[in-house]
Amino acid sequence: MNGMRPESIVIVGTGRLACNCLEACLGYALPVTCVESEKQAFSPLAALCRKRGVKYEMILERERLANLFLSITKPTLVVSSFNYFLFPRKVLENRALNVINFHNSLLPEHRGRNAPSWSIFAMETATGVTWHQVHAEVDTGDIIAQKQIEIGPDITALELTLKTLDVAAQMFQEILPSLASGSYSCTRMVRSGKESLHRAADVPNGGMLDLGWGIEKAYAFLRAMDYGKFRVFPAPKVRILERDLPVASYRFERSASTVTDGISIALSGKQLALSNGDKKLLLNCE
Repeated sequence: MNGMRPESIVIVGTGRLACNCLEACLGYALPVTCVESEKQAFSPLAALCRKRGVKYEMILERERLANLFLSITKPTLVVSSFNYFLFPRKVLENRALNVINFHNSLLPEHRGRNAPSWSIFAMETATGVTWHQVHAEVDTGDIIAQKQIEIGPDITALELTLKTLDVAAQMFQEILPSLASGSYSCTRMVRSGKESLHRAADVPNGGMLDLGWGIEKAYAFLRAMDYGKFRVFPAPKVRILERDLPVASYRFERSASTVTDGISIALSGKQLALSNGDKKLLLNCE
């Protein structure tokens, strides 16, 4: 699809990235439409569209949304920006459309949903952002741009997600001139055969903290599950005295003491303390 100069732009997505993409697109003499496919209690994108005089629709029915894209006949750039609508093959076969997507990993690693969680849970030191063409198979299209992001030792899934959104917005501004002119190029995504596909229902280790893990792995698990007030996953649980208790909060402490082999476990009421020399992980259970 690259090489096609668009006559209009459709942004389908939600939240801060969709808003940033809209602001960037308004710098071009092209009509822009914004679409959200998930119900929002409050939509910053809808508010921004009202302020900027941009056409906005919330379309929750998947077939109706597909029909919207099927009805487009003029060359159109479709920007999927933090969007959970999976474009069906019949939509992607509409030759008037050039559909690109943001993904918060270095594809082809961690395809699918909640990629920051899986990067943290895997204890990786880096992840990234990918803008790519949309193909019928999830997160497999040719790569337009990628940028690596460091994963800090204490970062949570929410913090990493927000970081990827900010990097993605900056990248979109950089590639938009070539997208708008149809002059951009792509790199074929090299499939290793080892990459994973995570679905919305998938949860790291089924949501259970394994007391047989090392402390760093247990801490990575809790950070991977941590989206703050947003309930992306159910509350993580730990099995204590044959009971599965939700973890209400956690704290990780480091000291300068000598590292020792093995992990000690101490239980006081519903507070669980895991320690290993210079590291301590405190869990407050419900």
